[in-house]
Formats: sequence, C-alpha cells, structure tokens
Amino acid sequence: MMVKQVIGQAAFVGFAEFKHVYTPKTWLTGWMLRLVSQVVFFGLVGKMAGDRITAEYVLLGNAVTVIAIEATLVITTASLERYQGTYPMLVVSPTNMGLVYLGRGLHWVLAGLGSSALVFALVWALFRPDWNWRVAVFALPCLIVIGLGAYVYGAILAACSLRHYKFRWVYLNFGFMVLMTFCGTNVPRSFWPAPIEWATQVLPLSHGLTAMRTLAAAGPLSDVLGQLGLEVCVAALWRH
Repeated sequence: MMVKQVIGQAAFVGFAEFKHVYTPKTWLTGWMLRLVSQVVFFGLVGKMAGDRITAEYVLLGNAVTVIAIEATLVITTASLERYQGTYPMLVVSPTNMGLVYLGRGLHWVLAGLGSSALVFALVWALFRPDWNWRVAVFALPCLIVIGLGAYVYGAILAACSLRHYKFRWVYLNFGFMVLMTFCGTNVPRSFWPAPIEWATQVLPLSHGLTAMRTLAAAGPLSDVLGQLGLEVCVAALWRH
C-alpha cells in the first residue's frame, strides 16, 4: 500500500474511535472545562505575580500550548493497541507499523486545534488582552504547524512507551511537561541556563509560540514566517 493510503486508513480508524470516546457534551463539559481551567489558573497566577503584561504573556503561552498537550496524547493511542491485543497483528502485517501509528492518532491534532482555538477565543473574551488583531487572523496556520510538530514529537515518545508499557503515563506527562516548562509557555526561554535554552531550539512549540507572540506584538511578518519555518524544520527533525 502507498504511504498516504496507510496513514489515511489508520487516521480513519482513529477518528472513528475518537467519536466513541467523546460526545460533544462530554468534550465540552469535561475535557474543555479542564483546559480552560488550566489556562485561566496560570493567567491569574501571572496577574498576581506581576502586571498585565505578565498575565497576557502567560495567557497566550498556555492557550497556544493546549494544542501541543493534546497532540502528545498520541502516546495513549499507541499504547492502546497493545492493551487491546492488536499489536501482534500489526507486527506481522506487511505494512510499515510506524506509518500506522503515525496516522493512528492524527485525530488528536484536529481535536487539539479545536481545543486551542476555543480556549484562545474564551481567554480573549474573558481577559481582554491587548493583542494585535493579526494574532486572531493568522492563529490557525500557526497552531496547525505547532500541532504537527508536537504530534511527531509525541509519536517518538509513543514508540518508546510501547517498549515500556507500564510507564506510558510517565512518557505522556513528561513529554508535555517538558514543552510547557522550557519552551516559553510561562517564562521566556532565556530564563533557563544557556544549555537548556539551546536545547529548546530543537523542541516543538518553541518557535511556533515565538511566532504567535510576534503576531500578538504586531511584529514583522517576516519574523513570524521565519519562526514557523524553523518549527517545520524541528518537526522534520523529529520525524527522522
């Protein structure tokens, strides 16, 4: 089978399964409520710890990071194959198992895109941050690039979790906590020691979030495109 056929059919299975995990009601009142609460919490902490600028910095960072968090949930999808007993069939199949897993959790990127966009809109409505209008217009392509980069990163961790199944939740929490902590969500990357700041250059979210912050500050579009280009390069690096 062709690569796109394998990924497409695996994605179809993932989307079909996702519809049985969440209904619109449970997604809004369960998962979305959790995400909104998290972003509002950090925003309020930023407001109490600093000034309006600090609060807006934290709010934007956490709203954008939502898609990265949800994209890394591909780890749970991969480990589910082993739990359901379908893993041996994938091993003996003539198809590249890596391509199957790469398509199997793509629904998390789409779900993360919707979650992040909705959280972003709610934060803007509730806190009235002083962001430039361009951040709303160009947010969607930025979030897509961030989501795909985080997804490939999560797929690597998913492969590791297959070997160490009992640590799958450790891989998941460690994976997105690294991104939240070091990639500029709540504090600038320059806050960390130089070796850590350098390491964040090859982590997804870092450059995409910088692009979003540049948009919010009405920075040059050339800088935005440059950062998105770097985010694509990081995704390609993790893909290989």
